[in-house]
Amino acid sequence: MLAEHPDQRAELVGDRSLIPNAIEELLRYEAPSPVQARYMARHVEHHGQTVREGSVMVLLNGSANRDDRRFPDGDRFDIHREIGQHLSFGYGIHFCLGAALARLEGRVALDEVLRRFPEWEVDWDNAKMARTSTVRGWESLPVRTP
Repeated sequence: MLAEHPDQRAELVGDRSLIPNAIEELLRYEAPSPVQARYMARHVEHHGQTVREGSVMVLLNGSANRDDRRFPDGDRFDIHREIGQHLSFGYGIHFCLGAALARLEGRVALDEVLRRFPEWEVDWDNAKMARTSTVRGWESLPVRTP
């Protein structure tokens, strides 16, 4: 995302205090696990619809993270966005136990990348998305630095 938004990357290079919110926006905008599924152990009613025991319910948290009712102009990437809470780490009893560590690792990694490589461009011709059913990420993402 920061290769596609070099103006926002430059802001982060100039002001590292923006990194924590940028991590939250990155997690919101490109949820690393955008789809979750749950097996229904009993009948459950949601919004007037019954989901029967034995059914599988698919949760599209990647889509929910871009819902304009919660995130105005949700399909726009903005490191200055007031995020509040996104669903990339789940919610309630299903909230990811490793969320705090993941956020810390993201902050440290992004700070180091920006310190070493304040400018880069992605070699899109050789970039390759990972093919999995539940995780969004890159199998290969080569970059060029000046």
